[in-house]
Amino acid sequence: MTALRSLLHDAALALISARCSDDLDEGRLEAELLYGEVSGLSRASVIARGGEEASGETVTQFEGLLGRRLSHEPLAYILGRRECYGMTFEVEPGVLIPRPDTETLIEVTLTAVRAHPGARRLVRVADVGTGSGLVGLAVAKHAVATKVYSLDSSTTALAAAGRNRKRFGLESRVVLLAGYLLESLPERVDVVTANLPYVPTAVIETLAAEVREWEPAGALDGGADGLDVIRALVGQLAEHLVDGPRAVLLEVGVGQASEVAELMEAVVGGTARVHLDLGGVERVVEVRRGF
Repeated sequence: MTALRSLLHDAALALISARCSDDLDEGRLEAELLYGEVSGLSRASVIARGGEEASGETVTQFEGLLGRRLSHEPLAYILGRRECYGMTFEVEPGVLIPRPDTETLIEVTLTAVRAHPGARRLVRVADVGTGSGLVGLAVAKHAVATKVYSLDSSTTALAAAGRNRKRFGLESRVVLLAGYLLESLPERVDVVTANLPYVPTAVIETLAAEVREWEPAGALDGGADGLDVIRALVGQLAEHLVDGPRAVLLEVGVGQASEVAELMEAVVGGTARVHLDLGGVERVVEVRRGF
């Protein structure tokens, strides 16, 4: 029999050695979450029971999950979920894993929705490339005077978004649509928000194995300079935005904000604002007109 604390410490060291974790704290966190998954315990309970002996069957199951993690399968795929913006989203292979960077897009979108002249009645929002449903569902949950269209070309992503929509009880306010970018919208909208692929193709091979080998390339690869899909979306905006007060908010990669701002200003009108994420990176470009 092995003490749980020792088992988890050894697992953390293995994760560091395999370059799955950057340091001992991160390695311990992942090991505790994996053990909690097989034991049915919260992380706090796992830590509290550190001096107890780990049972054989639970250890066997834990080692199975640890082996998957050591092969660089993302922790979120192993657990089947990822927390973001205070909400827990189901995820699976084929669906982009929610990231803290995108919380900036959610926050800025909510600010725009609340400032919109229609905020006391109804603001129609399109979340393009919804993936797990992260942005659209977070907006719908935190801004009740909204009707959200969540769009994606991936049926795998839309299935996950559908499960998350049900999880949060938002079936009546969030409409899921399959199609390329904005093409399947049934009406013009007041706000467009999107986290589209923006990683330059040549950069894909330099990403961590967890991203490069596991996450869907179609949700990452933005073409030679990373802006192919964003340009395509901007080209559709005039046809799908209302003529009145409107806003567009796009998540972008490092060094892309100024070019995206120019593209958006030419179509939407108004002056672009760039918002920094928590790491100080220019992460979201916003253009409003009419408010």
